[in-house]
Amino acid sequence: MKSIAVAGKGGTGKSTIAALIIASLIRKGETPVLGIDADADANLTPLLGIEKGTTVGDLREGFLAGVSDFPAGMSKAAYIEAGLHEIIVESRGFDMLTMGRGEGPGCYCYLNSLIQKFSGDLMPSYKWIVMDNEAGLEHISRRTSTHLDGLIVVVTDNPLSMHSAAAIKKIAEEIKNPVFKVYAVTNMVRKDRKDEVLRRIAEIPMEHICDIPPDPELEEAVYRGETLLDFTYTDIMDPIYSIIKKIGGNNGST
Repeated sequence: MKSIAVAGKGGTGKSTIAALIIASLIRKGETPVLGIDADADANLTPLLGIEKGTTVGDLREGFLAGVSDFPAGMSKAAYIEAGLHEIIVESRGFDMLTMGRGEGPGCYCYLNSLIQKFSGDLMPSYKWIVMDNEAGLEHISRRTSTHLDGLIVVVTDNPLSMHSAAAIKKIAEEIKNPVFKVYAVTNMVRKDRKDEVLRRIAEIPMEHICDIPPDPELEEAVYRGETLLDFTYTDIMDPIYSIIKKIGGNNGST
């Protein structure tokens, strides 16, 4: 099993890249794939043609609200596991788990330990796991997600995206959930700015995998709300395949 998380500042195109990775894996026959939409905005699901349903956050809040009203003879652990099985959405060659909102007031330690155990039991069933994360890496830092073979940080020529990349790298180095390696992927960077952007990435430092150029066909597909599972492949897919090859080769360890 190989696992990738995609992170970056909002607006860098990370959800689109995560969706294209999943679509590419399916086309290559690298299935089954588990997609995890771990960004509170939940942009990965619509890009893959899935309507937002019940999330882990919804299940967690429902658990706390009805903690004294479990079915007779069912343990809390069994109740949570059954609920998590129900909210996994099955689709064409992949399943999707949406994490939803973060934690509210109250104690979530027991719940998070149950979710972590369920995740650990579930992950070996998949050949690939692809997570669309937020810049804060909440679900990784709380260890409610799987170990990672690679963390992909998406960077544009917006200086704020570079600032986020440096912060993400720092978080990845501090959290206890091991990340095998952190990589940078540049997206929609103007040609006259590429050398400077790459210089700044090297200063963080992060290994740069590839550059994803602007693609009018992809932008139009996203604008029209089309599922990227049906996206007609263009030259943009070569860098996407290079990401898969990088993580799925000798750099993977799980």
